Amino acid sequence: MKIRVTLFLLVNSLFIYSQTPVKEVSRIQIDQIERGYGMFIHFGINTFNEIEWSKGKLPVSSYNPTHLDCDQWIKVAKEAGFRYVILVTKHLDGFCLWDSKYTDYDVASSPVKTDVVAEVAKACKKYGVELGLYYSLWDTHEPTFRDNAQYNLYMKNQLTELMTNYGAVCELWFDAAWEKKEADWDIPAVYKYVKAMQPNCLLTVNHSIGKPENRNKKSEPMDFKYGDPIRYFPIDFRIKDPNLARWDDPKYYEFDKTLYYLPFEHTICLSDRWNWFQKKKVLAARPVDELEELFYWGTANNNILIINLPPDPTGQIRTNEKNRIFELADRLGIRGGKKKLPSGPINLTFKQKIIASSEVKNFEAEKANDYSLETYWTANDSVADLEITFDNKIAFDRVVLFEEPVMKDLGDNFSKIRTFKIKEYELLSFSNGIWDTFYTGDVIGAAKIIKLPTEIAAEKIKLRILKSDGKPSISHFSVSKEATKGIRKIKK
Repeated sequence: MKIRVTLFLLVNSLFIYSQTPVKEVSRIQIDQIERGYGMFIHFGINTFNEIEWSKGKLPVSSYNPTHLDCDQWIKVAKEAGFRYVILVTKHLDGFCLWDSKYTDYDVASSPVKTDVVAEVAKACKKYGVELGLYYSLWDTHEPTFRDNAQYNLYMKNQLTELMTNYGAVCELWFDAAWEKKEADWDIPAVYKYVKAMQPNCLLTVNHSIGKPENRNKKSEPMDFKYGDPIRYFPIDFRIKDPNLARWDDPKYYEFDKTLYYLPFEHTICLSDRWNWFQKKKVLAARPVDELEELFYWGTANNNILIINLPPDPTGQIRTNEKNRIFELADRLGIRGGKKKLPSGPINLTFKQKIIASSEVKNFEAEKANDYSLETYWTANDSVADLEITFDNKIAFDRVVLFEEPVMKDLGDNFSKIRTFKIKEYELLSFSNGIWDTFYTGDVIGAAKIIKLPTEIAAEKIKLRILKSDGKPSISHFSVSKEATKGIRKIKK
């Protein structure tokens, strides 16, 4: 009976959506999807105070870059293959990176009065990189914030400055809408206002999609379903940082009984500590294997990826981060930004039969080859096997393993240290009744790409964890052929 009811509900919902008006992908959305790859730039008063979020009370005098070089930021972006940047013009603290007529909490009141938005815009034109802007709706400094009418006027005045003084803006990011009720922001009026100034600018609001049972409750990208309600309307694309969409991420979402096409823009930090604002201490960057795989995942299926590459307190991007993002560009073949973005190899393990020697409840083996990087299998022992059986015999020469880390919060609600448990493992293939070990390794870490010198034909493949510090977890286990990499294609 349960199966019949579920099938009825599914068929009924599909029938309902088949009768729903649909707004197809627009030209400017296609332009955004084709850009595909951007650089996030978090820089502001937080950069000089070792903090991720501040409450609008840090002294303006603390903003003091000693060698501010916005041209260098965009030169790095171009060399790294980014097609556009998203500059944080005002974070939750309310500090503005331009000389705003409507506040004295800005660069013009600081020791270094350079209009950062203007300098970034100038450099974008120089290097052929498109300009996007981030603007926090929540403003912990502005005294009119709790008066909706006054603050919305304040916000429109500042948006007028941003949208009319710096040339073409390809995207406008609104963040932190959660501090008020959805209706308080009057997004339809703001959207219309921005489009009148910049008709080709795509606009979005963070935490874009609601839950089917309640439009005003934020939904996570791993849970998005076709026809889910749009929380803030109108918008042109979806964001929900720092989460990753499913591989089969749906594109159509509902508002007022109409479906709208909305690509998803992923945001990740280059930093291995997940900090958005740079710190005084040089921190580790993510490993390049992880970045390569996240690039393929984030830019697949008409979605987009932006990587946060924040300048340090001197006002420049550090060599440590430059080297890693250039290393990624070399891997992808996009150094200098002239070549088209690549697509990753075809994953042969999605939804194939998978079993484990042990598993923890709610973290079953099937979580290691499903369509989400945010689900994972956890073994119930420090040694364990994870085995995939293919529907048909396959050939592969590339293996990717994502290990799920233990996350330790560093006390600022964002920055984290990741530690990994696996210390020794081997990979085996099964063909013609025989198991054969083809690779042995020690640490997997965030992600491990294993390229083999020859193809292996297999009916099954097995990851055998031989040693770990506790119960290990794998968020994804895939095999593919290197030769199936290609040029990223847009589905129109």
